Amino acid sequence: ILAQGFWLGPPALAVKPRRLIAPRPRAMSSCCPPGSWPALVESEKYEGKGAEDKIDDVPVYISGTPGEKAVMILPDIFGWTTNKGRFKGIADTFAEAGFYTLLVDPFKGDSAVGKDDVLGWIKEYPWDKVSPSIEASHKFLLEKGCKNIGVVGFCWGVWAFCKANSLGTPFTCGIGPHPSTKLEGLCFGGDEQQMIDKVSMPVLILPAGNDPDTLKEGGAAATSLIAKGGKTVTFPDMSHGWVSRGDLADAAVKRDVELAMKAMVDFAKEKL
Repeated sequence: ILAQGFWLGPPALAVKPRRLIAPRPRAMSSCCPPGSWPALVESEKYEGKGAEDKIDDVPVYISGTPGEKAVMILPDIFGWTTNKGRFKGIADTFAEAGFYTLLVDPFKGDSAVGKDDVLGWIKEYPWDKVSPSIEASHKFLLEKGCKNIGVVGFCWGVWAFCKANSLGTPFTCGIGPHPSTKLEGLCFGGDEQQMIDKVSMPVLILPAGNDPDTLKEGGAAATSLIAKGGKTVTFPDMSHGWVSRGDLADAAVKRDVELAMKAMVDFAKEKL
């Protein structure tokens, strides 16, 4: 299920020790749940099979062949330009499953890595600042002939695609590991549940054990999404951020990254 040469590749490409840097604990805990994975600033030595490019001034990574089915990927607050190996591997996994894949950097090279005030940094990127990047990327895929466009978001990226769809961007489906939809209220003065209720597409969410209960089965947000053809799959042994930032040298993390990726690709195949 995973991109050849990435997680399941030959021993020469095995995960090497890497440096993890987190914001100050107080700032981190106010944005992500306590015990979440910090920024992964030196990820796997995986070069990727696609190409880096720009759409207007938005850095992107493109993988796969244009077709009717496409996947747009939105990163967490730490971006993908400091975590290229992991995010390129995720993008290539979708590309190898048959989706034209576009990894987008709405922060245009900026990220929360090293920021003392993470919430303050997030507030510098309200919807009206990031939406042009997302809309331009969506238009790019349409111009490539993509008719069914799914969107995958990580943490912040789940808030972004829920916000976009709630305001009318016609994504076909959404997929969100360890969602941070609470940012709608925490940072932008909105109402998280009202935003979720306005989402019209089917969404798969994959909360970690320490993610808010509203995202898990029986929670208000999860119930609203399930009613629209969505699903929720909780990974109780994982911490927020494990798919995009977890240490793959840990056997349990590697196992649940692979399980999450399989669920994500399967949902995309079902809905796109």
